[in-house]
Amino acid sequence: MDRLNWVSSATKIMMFVILVLFCLGSTTAVVSRKVVPPPHDVVINQSQLVWNSTAKNVTFTVEYRSFSSDWIPIQACSNTPLTSCDFGLGRAEAEYGCVHVRVAARTNGETSESVEACSREGDACTPNVTLTAAPGSLTVNLKRDHDLDKEHASNLKHQIYLGKKGGKLELYKDSVSSEFIDGLEVGEQYCVTVAFVLHWEPLGPASCVQCETIPGFSGSKQTQIIVVSVVISGIFLLVGIAYIQLFKSRKIKQLLQPPYTIPSFFQEPLSDRNRPFLAVSPTEEPYDVVSGLTPRRPR
Repeated sequence: MDRLNWVSSATKIMMFVILVLFCLGSTTAVVSRKVVPPPHDVVINQSQLVWNSTAKNVTFTVEYRSFSSDWIPIQACSNTPLTSCDFGLGRAEAEYGCVHVRVAARTNGETSESVEACSREGDACTPNVTLTAAPGSLTVNLKRDHDLDKEHASNLKHQIYLGKKGGKLELYKDSVSSEFIDGLEVGEQYCVTVAFVLHWEPLGPASCVQCETIPGFSGSKQTQIIVVSVVISGIFLLVGIAYIQLFKSRKIKQLLQPPYTIPSFFQEPLSDRNRPFLAVSPTEEPYDVVSGLTPRRPR
């Protein structure tokens, strides 16, 4: 019985040792694999693609993708040691003349993650974007005076991605025109990138990420309202005083200057022609108007 227990324990120990050695071997293989750093600052300038890389002894491969198509390698920029590529041919063959472009680094049989290019200046296939920061808000200014807008009108939209600097940018909204974003945290840096979408499909490279710091309020809203009210009241008061000084001061002084006299209109005596005239018949006896209207006392 003891012999069976000893054999069982030894078997368990051997299985444990094998499992540990297997895990160590897998970890060593993962650690020994060299991770190729991806290119960075991948930017489009017209039909020229440029990028930077921190890797040594690497080659780069550039691919493009047009509207609703798969990624296609650009033969002139495949396994090239250069950090630039002219992809004008791919753009000429693409639908609507707009393409997405990405580049990856390769060395010792390992390939880095592909990085998609962006456009800093904006062109026929990329929105022209500027940001305006205000207390608690950010305005994404978009221009629609381009050929794609004239051709596709409201079917062409701007896909806006928003997020804090250092974090992941998430889809905020598909907008036809400039967008006002409020409710943002004061003092935080918010970043934006925008791309065209046509019939819900991405069209052309996105704009390069831009960031702005959200400024704070100079005072509370109630204080601002009070200050504005006081300023407006002061303006009306100054206008009233100026009006009186320029146009009414002389007449007011004349009315208030002593001695105070009764207007001449009320001092003129009543003329005879203003007295009531009663026609008297020749056959009637003339009588005094006052005494005729006064009742007589009984005797």
